Amino acid sequence: MARILIIDDDELIRNSLSRCFADMGHEILLAGDLRAGMDLAATGVDVVYLDLHLPDGDGQKAIDGLAASPAHPEIIVITGLGNNYGARQSLANGAWDYIRKPASPQSVRASLADVLAYRRDHRRGPATHEPCDDGILGVSPPMQRVRTRIAQAADSEAGVLLLGETGVGKELAARAIHAQSRRGAGPFVVVDCGNLTETLVESALYGHVRGAFTGAHADRKGLVGEADGGTLFLDEVGELPPVQQKSFLRVLQERRYRPVGGARELSSDFRLVAATNRDLEALAGTGEFRSDLLFRLRTLEIGLPPLRERGEDIPLLAAHFIGVSCDRYGLPAKRVSAQLMRLLTGYPWPGNVRELGNVMEAAVIAAGRDAVVYPKHLPGHLRFSALDADPGDGAAPAGASFAPPGRAGDVVPYDEYKARRDKEYFQELMALCSHDVSTASLMSGLSVPSIYRHLGLANIPTRRKKT
Repeated sequence: MARILIIDDDELIRNSLSRCFADMGHEILLAGDLRAGMDLAATGVDVVYLDLHLPDGDGQKAIDGLAASPAHPEIIVITGLGNNYGARQSLANGAWDYIRKPASPQSVRASLADVLAYRRDHRRGPATHEPCDDGILGVSPPMQRVRTRIAQAADSEAGVLLLGETGVGKELAARAIHAQSRRGAGPFVVVDCGNLTETLVESALYGHVRGAFTGAHADRKGLVGEADGGTLFLDEVGELPPVQQKSFLRVLQERRYRPVGGARELSSDFRLVAATNRDLEALAGTGEFRSDLLFRLRTLEIGLPPLRERGEDIPLLAAHFIGVSCDRYGLPAKRVSAQLMRLLTGYPWPGNVRELGNVMEAAVIAAGRDAVVYPKHLPGHLRFSALDADPGDGAAPAGASFAPPGRAGDVVPYDEYKARRDKEYFQELMALCSHDVSTASLMSGLSVPSIYRHLGLANIPTRRKKT
């Protein structure tokens, strides 16, 4: 018998699934929102059926947290949102399956049977490769998943494609894969594809022989040759010039290359890890990136989460960067004030971990020999952005003032304040995208159903592009 948790705000769906699984002899737990679902998952469950659109949050963002709960349950997404909305991201985040409503009882039972069989085999099988000390800081569920994937990748020779926004730490992840792999004692060679010019890219990658072109006064090995016996890291591989994508595909297949001006081919035994902040599949669809090269690059694919989805990691990272900066500048150790930590955890960090590191370095310099870092030590742009932060998000905006005790009537109720701010946000959003809902969804990162829900509450006009 398994313990099955159903998280769905639709009572009819909850009851239907409950009857279906109860007839199979399983114990059923029901939750109508994420908060209740997370509480029940903490008691230990085997499988979670999760709706994506819930009244108190996005089920998509809860997958990591649910999977990290006791017993590490498998997550099956079951949603009424059409066109496979969120399917790719759900599966990439580790969901076992993705089921669209309405689903037949047969398909639901079949999915459950498969996942329970997997859990039985998984318990009998060999222990999974546990992540080791890889220099990556983070205790949040998304980073636990990433570190497990890194450890799995390090245990193979397969090509790895690292995905994520600028500043999330893709090179650090690549170095961790290399360090944990059997090639860890070999070279780790970085190729910054964004800085390769079409005229010099072949020489940079494959080297050249003396006299191959003006200025070639001696033989040069090239980055592919330097990676022999180690790892070749192609950073921002989406920027690789189209002409070179074809030649590099052959190098990747054969592990052989010809230096510019050379008469014979050379070999290099390298392991490839690539990284990008671009959508290579979309680029392949438009012909800007070779699809056959993409297939070779992403034998294994690891997505690194943005810092805004790693709230639990911000205090740890901030303390780390403060310590590093204090050591660099010969300053006494410092601690972070409670006011500063509230501000840091409420800021969206568009530049991710890299931005946090730069901000903490600036704060340490401003603090000088002070023992505590306060909001006044932060760069002005970050303090200014906090003025517009929503207090409901957990931030303590710098300069914010609240009514003193005894004057509670001067403070509007939070629900009224938040509704007012939400309306202002969506008014500005729709004006920027000419009231087009699809564009608003892309700009805001919210789903189309969420956009409609907010717009309906605020009575803001919309339109959709004609197809």
